[in-house]
Amino acid sequence: MSRVTNAIITANVNGHPQGEIDSVNQFLRQMGVGGGEFREVTEHAGGTKQMECRVYLSAFNYADTDAIVRAVDQAPWEDKKAVQLFVKEQEQEVFLLLFGDSSAKPGTVELTGRELLIINNALNEVCNGFALEGEFDTRMGCKVEEARALLARFHSLVSS
Repeated sequence: MSRVTNAIITANVNGHPQGEIDSVNQFLRQMGVGGGEFREVTEHAGGTKQMECRVYLSAFNYADTDAIVRAVDQAPWEDKKAVQLFVKEQEQEVFLLLFGDSSAKPGTVELTGRELLIINNALNEVCNGFALEGEFDTRMGCKVEEARALLARFHSLVSS
């Protein structure tokens, strides 16, 4: 049995790596974190252009995510502000930013059943109640299909 923790580090391509990722991996080994180690995959990107950042990947088994964050933080990055760590636990659908500067950090919102119902009803009204006369994308910031998919997710929460 296993519990996979997927991790991605991105770092500024400027300058030359000075053993940062080696420092991260050494810290993780010393802490006994899940047997994984980060490997650079920058050169494996497709397309006609080169990546404008360095990219490192790893997968861990039963990892302590706080230890992974500490490992990234302690490394001697040339420009720490340009480093990001994304982590996706086995049961999660998306990667979350756990280290790095971002104005749009994901978060968790706790809603009551009534609040879920309000959002469900508002989405239902926008998707099905009144016509936005060809301006749905502009006014809502998404396609009607995306809003309906979100409505279905809220509806399943409200129904359960």
